[in-house]
Amino acid sequence: MKSAHSSPIVVVGSVNFDVTYNMPELPLAGETVLASGRRDAPGGKGANQAVSIASYGLPVSLVFCVGDDNQGGKLVDLLKLRGVDTSHVSQATNQATGSAIILVDEHGENSIVVDPGANYYLTPDAASSAISKIQPEFVLAQLEVPVEAVIAAARANAGTFILNPAPIPRDLSTDQIKSLLEHSDILVPNRSELASLTGMPVPQSSHQIHECVAKLEFSGTLIVTLGADGALLFLDAQQVQSIQIPAPQVTATDTSGAGDAFCASLVACLQTGKSLIEAVTHACKFASWSTTQIGAQVSPEHGFTLS
Repeated sequence: MKSAHSSPIVVVGSVNFDVTYNMPELPLAGETVLASGRRDAPGGKGANQAVSIASYGLPVSLVFCVGDDNQGGKLVDLLKLRGVDTSHVSQATNQATGSAIILVDEHGENSIVVDPGANYYLTPDAASSAISKIQPEFVLAQLEVPVEAVIAAARANAGTFILNPAPIPRDLSTDQIKSLLEHSDILVPNRSELASLTGMPVPQSSHQIHECVAKLEFSGTLIVTLGADGALLFLDAQQVQSIQIPAPQVTATDTSGAGDAFCASLVACLQTGKSLIEAVTHACKFASWSTTQIGAQVSPEHGFTLS
């Protein structure tokens, strides 16, 4: 991996205003389902991850973009209250701040629709300038902001770059995939994202996952998240040899944000010197616990420490 510095963790990512509807079951195409409740809350993959990292007591900066509406200012203030450095925020003129509609059924499963809004106005210059100025030890990014901004951040980074390739844009090009993988040290996809990166069907078995990994032109550390089944850790993706990390069994209430909780915990553990196996093990536990909580933005305050 790249050389490390003593500066804060940086998250490059999205900030959204989330509206969550609870319902007995997710609607089918053309079906109307009455909700049993509604909840408004801050969200966005970047904000979710940064808030969880800050809740571990670690310094973290978020590089993001909001609109010039009321929601943008409110979300910036909420991030500050949660301990996130927001000094590298951009504002898009005449644009709405990102938003999301989340549908959650009685088993905790969800469907999510995201309007990127101002998130798609985060520029490569803003991302690379922030990374160059902070010189962080770890950078964590997702794909709810422009891919070119993520690539620019990765190129400017001298520390460890961790990519959570979620969600995969429909128009993601082969060249963009190559650049993302080339500049990433640790890649954290789920099954469907791994399939999209390799052009193969979504793998269901461990054998199929290994077949996908063999097609992946990536030479770093790969962590394939498996939801309730934990994660597969490939210390060297080119070797296609994995370590199964189990997840504790829980009764899920809301699975939205579980992937964000995993990534945040992973980075927090690595920044404090834990090994990859220790970090992934802790991340699986925290992600599982997060599904027992309401909302996508959770904090590891209830019994989760890095000691």
